[in-house]
Amino acid sequence: MEKLKIVIFIAVVAVLVYVCWANVPPWFHYYSFRDELDDIVRVNSYLSRSDDDIKTIVINKAHSEEIPLKEDQVVVSRGPEGLGISVHYSVHVDMGVFVKDWDFTAQSQNKRL
Repeated sequence: MEKLKIVIFIAVVAVLVYVCWANVPPWFHYYSFRDELDDIVRVNSYLSRSDDDIKTIVINKAHSEEIPLKEDQVVVSRGPEGLGISVHYSVHVDMGVFVKDWDFTAQSQNKRL
């Protein structure tokens, strides 16, 4: 009976490690990308780049973070208050038996002084 408890405990720990191994990287990339997005907005608030140029910069940063991003998923908005960027994407995580799609929305806005 004692050996069965040990085997079940090891199996549960192995499953938890595998689930974390599959699900932590998308969240890590999301938080890192969100920080990069804040930097992009901060720098481009005072530059005269077009919206398409900003979208290209955002997509390149996303690809460097291993985030699959298309141009239609990036929304650049300008107004009297400043520059805003919103990005919506999803990541498909396949854990063998269980499949999960994580939806992420990263937003950043910088108000002009």
